[in-house]
Amino acid sequence: MAPPSADSVHILLKQALRADDNVSLLTCLYNRDQKVIAKSISLLTPADVVKLLKFFVLQIQSRGAVLVCLLPWLQTLLNRHMSSIVSQESSLSMLNSLYQLINARTSTFKSALQLSSTLDYHFSEVADDEADDELEPPIIYEDKDTDDEESEVDAMETDGEEAEELGDVTDASEHSDGSEIMSD
Repeated sequence: MAPPSADSVHILLKQALRADDNVSLLTCLYNRDQKVIAKSISLLTPADVVKLLKFFVLQIQSRGAVLVCLLPWLQTLLNRHMSSIVSQESSLSMLNSLYQLINARTSTFKSALQLSSTLDYHFSEVADDEADDELEPPIIYEDKDTDDEESEVDAMETDGEEAEELGDVTDASEHSDGSEIMSD
């Protein structure tokens, strides 16, 4: 299925704004293509801009998860239509509400970031301690008992004695009857 074009999203966005259809409006806002967002926002009338801004404020107040989808649209809306928004008195209270909401949401980031950093630091220390435990050199016990050394020397002597017991090496070129076996 092909993603919707900027023209179709713009038409659906206008219809949803005029019909106050929040489901269709959210469907449009889930589109994250920057070209589609820019074209759809640029074609809105000043009345539609105020309605969309009001919708953004209500969504930010009620749902935090949708904010991820709304931010690119909100940023483009404010960049493209700020002069028309500021010129209408009814939108100034919405901008104030929007500012307070964003300020309240971002004020918790500093303490959350500090908590996250502290937890990361403590967990890294725990992980380092576990890694240090694993890297301890093994304990090697050296037996100073000479019985083992003597048995090794005895084994070497035994190997030599076995060679002597086998006897001398004979020349196999002559058979026992004195004839040569095979010679070149």
